[in-house]
Amino acid sequence: MISCREAVTDDLRAMAGIFVAAWRAGYRGVVPDEVIDALDADTVAADLAAGLSGPGLTTVLAVDGTGRPAGFVRYGDDADHPGEGYLAALYVHPAASGAGVGRGLLQHAIDAMPGVDVRLWVFEDNDRARTLYERAGFRPEGVRLVDPRWRAPQVRYLRPAPR
Repeated sequence: MISCREAVTDDLRAMAGIFVAAWRAGYRGVVPDEVIDALDADTVAADLAAGLSGPGLTTVLAVDGTGRPAGFVRYGDDADHPGEGYLAALYVHPAASGAGVGRGLLQHAIDAMPGVDVRLWVFEDNDRARTLYERAGFRPEGVRLVDPRWRAPQVRYLRPAPR
């Protein structure tokens, strides 16, 4: 049984562990191996902390029946498109993969942003994530970028507000 709650500062180490484990298990062949191998939980936790207290964003942690963190999602206002939503992050620990945690977190974020268009960035070669987003109604917008930190192409997706 998975439940969701808003993340707090004490969750940052667990969230960083989820992030690093998800990247190491799922991003080989998507981003360069040296980027993945260089990931450090302390640095990731510090990066995640900045968004935890940032305005306009909410971070929700999924926990299993024993209280162990299984994944997290970060969503909120789209700084580039005022009045619209943004899915900033969605990660599931590999041990919880395939159990519906990602779908549940994605649906939680969508439900928390009703009546607005929602955008996200996804790695171009991350077929598993792209399938998840497309099943939830997201479609590529035709915008692409390469973030110098990750050195891999990303595409922007849009889920139009229900009309």
